[in-house]
Amino acid sequence: MRRYYLLWAAMVFVLFGGGSFALAGNNLIAGGGTTAGSWERRSASGGFLNSGTLWATRISHCAVLLPNGNTFLAGGSASGGTWEIRNATGGHVSNGTLWTTRDWAFTCSLLGNGNVLIVGGGASPATWEIRNGAGGFVSQGTLWTSRYGHSASVLSNGNVLITGGYGSSGTWEIRGTNGSLVSGTSTTGIYLWSGRSGHCSIQLNNGNMLLVGGGPGYISWELRNSSMTLISANYTWASRDGSTCTKLLNGNVLIVGGSWSPGTWEIRSSTGALVSNGNLWVGRDGHQAELQTNTGNVLITGGTVSPGTWELRSATGALIGSGNLNASRYGHTQNEQ
Repeated sequence: MRRYYLLWAAMVFVLFGGGSFALAGNNLIAGGGTTAGSWERRSASGGFLNSGTLWATRISHCAVLLPNGNTFLAGGSASGGTWEIRNATGGHVSNGTLWTTRDWAFTCSLLGNGNVLIVGGGASPATWEIRNGAGGFVSQGTLWTSRYGHSASVLSNGNVLITGGYGSSGTWEIRGTNGSLVSGTSTTGIYLWSGRSGHCSIQLNNGNMLLVGGGPGYISWELRNSSMTLISANYTWASRDGSTCTKLLNGNVLIVGGSWSPGTWEIRSSTGALVSNGNLWVGRDGHQAELQTNTGNVLITGGTVSPGTWELRSATGALIGSGNLNASRYGHTQNEQ
């Protein structure tokens, strides 16, 4: 299903070696669609920079920006048991094998220690594994419940919140940086306000969590505090499934597209209130959206409806620019570098 293509990777800066790695404002767009074995780089304004070939063909994979500026890519329906690392110009650094096959609907999260937590997925829905920044195996284990089509968000305290997913759409669990279960037990469920699969979740500037859309609560959102206690819940402006959520520099959240409403966007405040809404340049589902930290704009790429296009939107949702990608992409990844 197209909703499985929802993936998460957004960072403003990361600490490394006592200093900081500043983002250059370029974007590595990798895999997906009819050219799943390729990558391309785009500037913060959407302009083409360069392109090349991946080590393995990847669709519905995951990608995270590492503290040293490289990008870690893992799994995907064509190469589910593998990973590779690309540098800031797209060049190949290294590659290897995952602990288990991760083919679709899984998540990757960058931990504060530079490791990567990989969770669930269609082929291994009840497991997690941790890789270090060089791709090396660190540890693995079992989730509280099976998950695919879930979401994972790194919290301000370094833990990872995992919500929803098919088979466990109404539950959540929190994992520590070593993969251990922080909240939840093997016998007690921790329940969401609505079942959610193919949804998005994001931590707001005030520490609260906003969860949006996903089945079966496609047209709802819920707001929770850092302890995951429910604060409020209500309805979205449009039904959302497989949409993207991007936190803007002003703290609002831009929600884009999805299989039920591919041609629309809406912006919500930190209270969940609707700020504004409108129409996209083209319909989008299975797309990617990334905050451009140098400008505050959001670069939106590809998707099953319009796989060969990109558009750039401001913090108010206004269209700034649009154009064509170097290749058709859906189920791809996009990371600002």
